[in-house]
Amino acid sequence: MESEIQSYINHFEQTHQELQSILNSLPESALHWAPLEDDANSPAILVTHMLGAERFRIHQIVAGYDIHRDRESEFQTSTATLDDLRSTLEQVNADTKKMLLSITTADLDKIRPAARDYEQAESGRWHVLHTIEHFGIHLGHLSLTIQLHTSKHQ
Repeated sequence: MESEIQSYINHFEQTHQELQSILNSLPESALHWAPLEDDANSPAILVTHMLGAERFRIHQIVAGYDIHRDRESEFQTSTATLDDLRSTLEQVNADTKKMLLSITTADLDKIRPAARDYEQAESGRWHVLHTIEHFGIHLGHLSLTIQLHTSKHQ
């Protein structure tokens, strides 16, 4: 296996483990709580969006499997349970590994059409790295949201 792709697999597995740890310690009362009702997202929405974006960028754009993403619905999550999120995380983890194992460095080099109106055509590698960056940003948002919930509900 190509070492670059293996490093991406390792990174996603590590960040998925970190997210799993967060979910395992998350109180149920925090799951759908947002620090600002109309201007911030709950942990459930953040996790749903993080995993949706990963599936979109890695599974669809890079590996070529249409996931039929409904991005807007990711921000409407109001009934997901911790078990639902854990199950989705487990599935996305397995699928991301499978997708990354199915590609080559030539796939990473291939230029893909812009995924969003404000983006440009970019390489598959850019989409993998952007997903890693995006996941990290939202892990930070998730951690801060949980800290705010804890400080307000002790």
